[in-house]
Amino acid sequence: MQTVQQKQSESRVLNARESVHGAFEKCVLEYPDSVSVESVDGRLTYRELNERADRLARRLARLGVGPEAPVAVCAEPSVSLVVAILGVLKAGAAFVPLDPGYPPARLAGLLADSGAAVAVVQSELAQVLSGTEVRLIPLDAEGPDAGEESGGRPSADVPADAVACVYYTSGSTGSPKGVLVTHRGLLNLASAATREFGLAPGDRFLQLASIGFSAALEEIFPSLLCGSTLVLAGYRRALPDVGHFLGALEEQRITGFEITTAYWHQLMDELHTTGAALPDRVRFVVVGGDRARAEHVLAWRTTGIPLINVYGPTEATATASYHHTAKERPDPEGLLPIGRAITGARMHLLDAAGHPVGPGEQGEIHVGGDCLARGYLGDPAQTAQAFVPDPFGAAGGRLYRTGDLGRALPDGTVEFLGRRDNQIKIRGVRIEPAEVEAALQRYPGIAQALVSASADEPEDRHLVAYLTAGEAGPPDEGELRAYLSTVLPSQLVPSVYVVLDAMPLTAHGKVDRAGLPPVTGHRPRPATPYVEPRNATETALTALWADVLDRELIGVQDDFFALGGNSLQAVRIVAKARRRFDVELRAADLLAEPTVAAFAARIDGLLREAVPHGSDDEAWWKHWREELRSFEERTAAQTGQRGAGPLGMSQQGLWMLSKFQPGIPLYNEAWQCRLHGPLDRAALGNALSRIAERHEVLRTRFALAGPQPVQIVDASAAPRLELCDLDGVEPSGRLDAALALRDEVIMAPLDPSVAPLAKAWLFPLADDEHLVVFTMHHIVWDGISKEVFLDELVALYEAFRNGENPALRPLPLTYRAYALWQRSHLTGTTFDRLLDYWRTQLADPPEPLPLPSGRPAPPVQDYAGGKVVLPLAPALRERVIEVARRENVTPFMLLFTALCAQLHHSTGQDDLCVGTPLANRTLPGTESLIGCFINSVALRVKLDDGMTRRQALARVRATCLDAIEHQELPFDKLVEELRPRRHPGRSPYFQVWFAMGDDTLLPRKSPGLSIDGFEDLSTGVSTGMAKLDLNWIVVDRGDHYALSLTYRTALFDEDTARSMVEAFQERLGELLQDPEAPFRLPAPPAGEEQNGPGVEEQLLAQWREMFNNDDIGPEDDFFELGGYSMLAVEVVTRVQEEFGVEISFADFFEVPTVAELARKITSPGS
Repeated sequence: MQTVQQKQSESRVLNARESVHGAFEKCVLEYPDSVSVESVDGRLTYRELNERADRLARRLARLGVGPEAPVAVCAEPSVSLVVAILGVLKAGAAFVPLDPGYPPARLAGLLADSGAAVAVVQSELAQVLSGTEVRLIPLDAEGPDAGEESGGRPSADVPADAVACVYYTSGSTGSPKGVLVTHRGLLNLASAATREFGLAPGDRFLQLASIGFSAALEEIFPSLLCGSTLVLAGYRRALPDVGHFLGALEEQRITGFEITTAYWHQLMDELHTTGAALPDRVRFVVVGGDRARAEHVLAWRTTGIPLINVYGPTEATATASYHHTAKERPDPEGLLPIGRAITGARMHLLDAAGHPVGPGEQGEIHVGGDCLARGYLGDPAQTAQAFVPDPFGAAGGRLYRTGDLGRALPDGTVEFLGRRDNQIKIRGVRIEPAEVEAALQRYPGIAQALVSASADEPEDRHLVAYLTAGEAGPPDEGELRAYLSTVLPSQLVPSVYVVLDAMPLTAHGKVDRAGLPPVTGHRPRPATPYVEPRNATETALTALWADVLDRELIGVQDDFFALGGNSLQAVRIVAKARRRFDVELRAADLLAEPTVAAFAARIDGLLREAVPHGSDDEAWWKHWREELRSFEERTAAQTGQRGAGPLGMSQQGLWMLSKFQPGIPLYNEAWQCRLHGPLDRAALGNALSRIAERHEVLRTRFALAGPQPVQIVDASAAPRLELCDLDGVEPSGRLDAALALRDEVIMAPLDPSVAPLAKAWLFPLADDEHLVVFTMHHIVWDGISKEVFLDELVALYEAFRNGENPALRPLPLTYRAYALWQRSHLTGTTFDRLLDYWRTQLADPPEPLPLPSGRPAPPVQDYAGGKVVLPLAPALRERVIEVARRENVTPFMLLFTALCAQLHHSTGQDDLCVGTPLANRTLPGTESLIGCFINSVALRVKLDDGMTRRQALARVRATCLDAIEHQELPFDKLVEELRPRRHPGRSPYFQVWFAMGDDTLLPRKSPGLSIDGFEDLSTGVSTGMAKLDLNWIVVDRGDHYALSLTYRTALFDEDTARSMVEAFQERLGELLQDPEAPFRLPAPPAGEEQNGPGVEEQLLAQWREMFNNDDIGPEDDFFELGGYSMLAVEVVTRVQEEFGVEISFADFFEVPTVAELARKITSPGS
């Protein structure tokens, strides 16, 4: 339960069962000759004040004033005012304070509403209440009746819960509300001031607040009930200028005072500007009423004077909490919370349903305890609505719903966030101004900020920010907007900014929202404020962004994250920008500078620094096409293989894995779409054939040319559209029959040595409905290939159906030309730079995760797998996107952070390494190619003690951006160079895979035919295979996320996998709630680690020759010695040739020492 209470548990100084005047009389006995009150009209000792109050009380009693009878008190700040208050209390009545500066009509209204029949008034103010029907009692220090009322002690005995005063506050209905403050509340307030503020006998406390403002209660009663001196400043209608105020502090020998936060800001400005200082006697200052500016809080600390920030509505007797800077750890950024509940009070932060909110979450402040008022005068309905039963306290307890918003900070104190009822609704979006104001006030140069809605009609209403500037002058509006876009959702960025010389203040020194100048006629720009392009670079980029992000209009201040951009789209934008501007850009550049303006500025800077190379794009691509022809000729001359090209580095790894595990569909990629409407089968078949003509990789097979694998284009092996006849199946059963056949075809292994490696099947479900299924080997396909394929398929189908000649843009290069460039590119300084990063990143890698499988890892890698899919609630997707934008991360980064939390929680491991795919299409032109460009990278995240969730998000973001920056180094090459320790049955560096996918693209339409989303079957249909121990994919299905976990059945059962999926969902929910909560959770006991590989006898001579190392021993591991995939090919080939034993690549991978290999060779059946 989110409850905020005081730190100490000592008993209070005063007895809450007695009355205020009874407690005062005890002070009279203890400090009879000490000065109790002082003002311009004189001073009184405690004894003198008590005697004068007694005389007034006897007079009131003679007039029939009894317990809780309302008695108005109207007086200027003076000794007489204090006499009147105490005299009414001693009569057992309740004083109703009236500020003589109020308009007569308001005073008359308050008198009528309170029901007061008697008013105690200074003689010179009698005319203020003329015309009313109340009986006026002149209040003069030495009046004609001063000696008349002599006698014994007149004080009435009243219970602590009796009403002591009626304070009027502004009401939501437009009429003031009378708050019934009790003796118990005033005693509790006085106790808190003496115990927690440090007020003590000998202090001279300055009274500044208007008597009609409940802050006066905080000044008067704590001082009178502890033996100190109350000094009434005598300011009537307005507070003085700061210079005069500082002089008064010195002249009156003040040791403590309370002022509004707004006035304190003016005081701090004066101290800074003039170099003046507070008098040495001042030993504490109380502020309250508004949020304090951080720069002033930081500057105040140099004074060494404790600052006490108080909070509390009138309904909580003016003070419910306090923050004492000398008793709390200072906030490094200057935040001044409202602190902890005072002694005898309780604070709860509750949501709209009355449930406690979590740490750091926004909730409405509810106050309970001895500080509570009884309710509202004559308004039981409003009382019942505002003072609700306390479900957390004793029976009969109540809580007051303040309407104020707050959140608990990590140290247990509360930060004030604003008012609940200032909420604004603009075009269906609910906005809390407090959040926007807090963001504005964190911006350098802004002194104060208020946010409200414009005065337009509801449909035209927009946010207006009212600002006062610091010393440097008002901030640049464009820069301010840019800043806000980094900390607020786009809907919360104001459309209009009004700079004021000063905020309007009420007579009580508080900011007057009603006094803000109305704003109308300012037309807000759509979404984020639209700023049109200002130069050629920005013009080109806005068009490029609009294309990739599918937006009609992009402004230069629009934020990539706010527009819903993700890492994949960043790759596409950067690829297009690199091609357009011919400069070296990376996705990390865009993610670090996510607005068009910032990204354009970076490009312009690079263009200024660039050295022209004297060639255009076509010349560059022509060069690599010529290089490919040269490679083909050399390969043909050496091996007889024609049309050969090198493998892309991602392809090479997949080719090796297919050799290790032949005959299984481990790397089948399957997709399907539904076609509705009359289908032209010939046009669809022709479209598929034309795509294969354009993208030669779809007609490619893989083979060895000598010791090197190559890819060979086979012109006769284009994929065809295979028709699956369902005519013999009843129409109602055709879909089920098609799905059964589909599962068979997608499970059929694809052999990289046999072209084509792309296949398509057509299942007629009805005359106007068909199912199309595509299966590709991953060696020729990746995620972006899917988008390229579908775009071209629809365009080509439409052209062929209409009898037109398709006009697609010629491809600038082929995949084989890219592969040749890649091998040339990843050399020299480029290769060294990439390798240095990964060597540092993966130094001293963590041990394999002790995943909660309950089963030992099998000695031979087993790819048998199962799948669990859990759809997540649509609201969760919306929340992920919202929090990701707020925290300036992509949804992938946020979801990956949740996985890190889940892995840490289940394994207890702080050093996590997880694999993920990156697009790796950094070369301009590759964004329009079909092929395997994707590269695996290891995301390593180290968790620290005390790390918050926000800090963990920031670390993940930095890790991801760095990985994007260095994504070009192929994972297999990395392993070859770094030679990590290998564990049986496990891949190097990581056993867990995490990816984010999109199983549907926007539906495509052509006249008469619509194509449903292009669905990734691997996320919903189990292939019975698992590439790693755990393969996590979060699939974006447009309106919700689906969490797919593929697991190795040798390690996990379905129940365990399902529990892991549910745990991930739980960790994600926690991450979305409170960014400042601790990230690390107590982890369950970790499972036992798996044993490392054993060793046997070895074939030393052969290995020593290959490695040119005579020190190789019988227990050395091939990969630890520096062996890599192509050298493994040589080992297997020599074993087959020299020993006449058939051994597969997979066999050798599982027996990586010479001893194990020798045992394999000599074992029966080899």
